[in-house]
Amino acid sequence: MRVISRAVVRDRLAQLLGEIGGIPAESITDAAGVDDQLQMSSLAFLELQAALEDEYEIQIDPIQVVELNQFGRIVDYLYDRLTSPQS
Repeated sequence: MRVISRAVVRDRLAQLLGEIGGIPAESITDAAGVDDQLQMSSLAFLELQAALEDEYEIQIDPIQVVELNQFGRIVDYLYDRLTSPQS
């Protein structure tokens, strides 16, 4: 089990959104929707997923992440995946 905080996961996800999607970190709130406020293209979303999987060595269910649709919910999903004993 990894020792990591939700804040670290949030900051890293925001950083990757900036790098991959060109989204300024200050515009990212936990309530920001992936498809409306963040306006991520499908390709950018896949790049983000691949970067997270590589960095954290986990598999991410893209359908579940899309259904979550809010930045804060996605952070919670990743945090749960990274801190669960099965990760």
